[in-house]
Amino acid sequence: MIALSEKVNLVKDDFDVLASESRIEILKRLDSRRKTVTELSRELNLTKSTVHKHLEKLTNAGLVEKKENARKRVYYELTKKSKALLHPHELTKIVILLSSSVLSFIGGIIEVYRFVKSISLPEEIPPPMGGVIYEPEHIIIGIILISFAVLFLYAAFRIHLRRARKG
Repeated sequence: MIALSEKVNLVKDDFDVLASESRIEILKRLDSRRKTVTELSRELNLTKSTVHKHLEKLTNAGLVEKKENARKRVYYELTKKSKALLHPHELTKIVILLSSSVLSFIGGIIEVYRFVKSISLPEEIPPPMGGVIYEPEHIIIGIILISFAVLFLYAAFRIHLRRARKG
């Protein structure tokens, strides 16, 4: 997986490689799963030799990797670099969701603390300053904020799992 601080560096040759609609379409087709030249040529309605030439240029640019399985079948798959090019904003989504989760959780804990503090006033002091007067809105807000924290965490986890399955 590409770290948040890692940038995708493109050089002039990369732009030349990405200037072809066919090569862009190959990258998009490989985004779902690794494929053979035959599968790609069938999907793109191009000859195998044409697809092979495009794959060669993509491999030389570091955008596609050539993998051979146990049966000597050759598959092509995306590299980290090409995945980052195809999905540049997924890491940003994860960071925003995790940050929101932490902030919601902290806010929820603060609200629960305020609720507990409101019911622990000394009973010697008569109401309205003391006794068992509590503020239920704090516990309600606390529960809502903690629920949002869990929801944001779940959403970030789902995006991470989707990224892991793809690569």
